[in-house]
Amino acid sequence: LTFVSFIEAVPGTIRTAEHFVAFLKRVVEYIKTRLRVQHVVQESPAGFLRDIHIKVCIDRKPLRFTAERLSSLIRTLEISDLTDFSPLVTVSHFATLVSTYTKGFTIIIEPFEDRAPTVSNPILYFSCLDSSIAIKPVFNRFQTVVITSGTLSPLDMYPKILDFHPVIMTSFTMTLARPCILPMIVSKGNDQVAMSSRYETREDTAVIRNYGNLLVEVAAAVPDGIVCFFTSYLYLETIVSSWYDQGIIDQLQRHKLLFIETQDAAETSLALINYIKACDNGRGAVLLSVARGKVSEGIDFDHHLGRAVLMFGIPYVYTQSRILRARLEYLRDQFQIRENDFLTFDAMRHAAQCLGRCMRGKTDYGIMILADKRFSRADKRSKLPKWIQEHLKDTNCNLSTEECVQISKRWLRQMAQPFSREDQLGISLLTLEQLQSEDMQKKIQQRAQAA
Repeated sequence: LTFVSFIEAVPGTIRTAEHFVAFLKRVVEYIKTRLRVQHVVQESPAGFLRDIHIKVCIDRKPLRFTAERLSSLIRTLEISDLTDFSPLVTVSHFATLVSTYTKGFTIIIEPFEDRAPTVSNPILYFSCLDSSIAIKPVFNRFQTVVITSGTLSPLDMYPKILDFHPVIMTSFTMTLARPCILPMIVSKGNDQVAMSSRYETREDTAVIRNYGNLLVEVAAAVPDGIVCFFTSYLYLETIVSSWYDQGIIDQLQRHKLLFIETQDAAETSLALINYIKACDNGRGAVLLSVARGKVSEGIDFDHHLGRAVLMFGIPYVYTQSRILRARLEYLRDQFQIRENDFLTFDAMRHAAQCLGRCMRGKTDYGIMILADKRFSRADKRSKLPKWIQEHLKDTNCNLSTEECVQISKRWLRQMAQPFSREDQLGISLLTLEQLQSEDMQKKIQQRAQAA
């Protein structure tokens, strides 16, 4: 909505307050009637506009100005507390967007939630299928745009989904004076049973037990904080419930305190506060969280807050979602992106985001454990960021729990050796004199030409 610009004047039919309020009532009543459905309805914005015009004689033009006109009315009435008006604001935003973007969006009306299919609770989803719509105004406004991140991998997917042609596209490694990260793929437990979160084996008690044993042994060997990521809240709840029955939770709490992320924001914030306290006072803690959740997106676990990250399974998105199915169909038709390619790209991008939580600087160090045999496949490994790939040795791609723990212990002893700023000079840190030297200037020019 930020990028929707209004060059034209507000239509006369909604210019006065009385007319606009009456107009808004008709829009709300129409949406109410659309929500009285017995089966799932999916349509394009163009179909929605055609239907609203036929049934309640509302044209597209006044709908486009609904958000701006409501905002103007609220300012005129000098209303400071918008709490009571937030549903109306949402309706006005929807009306403006649906009449502005006729392509790249879809409308899905569901009569009930998937979790309670017998209880009537209609939901209208207005979903953007084309991410290039959001970034297009940036490309139009600026001559040069640099898109950079530690988890933009694989690079070739972004020009497709954002619909642009890059002038330069390159991936850089990390300049480190010592091997600060230790990525490993654990594919089996000590009993040689394969580890995987795939649908066919996720309920297997042997797999769940091996995941628990891996966490217990890592918690016994690794100091300070450990962050674990699961593929979904449902899977997290299932695993924790089984771990209680198997006695794994009791074993884990002998080594560290345990905190769990939930879907409640207040509970998760409290868990994070106490997790940080436990790490700060030397007790150590384990935080069980979810990929795509609050913890995986915007929270840094630097230094002692995240000495190890465990990724239990590949975080594929829920593929039965109607919004996702619509987006996959749109990407296939508009950008020729295959369904499996996008799902794997999306899953590995989120896995990289989770792994990167423990590495927040050149003096930091952390262990990254990918606990799923599918991570060892070439199509999965190749989609990890270059800075992780270069530290992921072939010998560390098919480990058992015991092998993983032994490698971790040796690596932690290496990281425990004294390390000062002087050790980084000339490698991962440059003084002004080193930066201005002829050799360094030549290296910079060579890199620029190669890029």
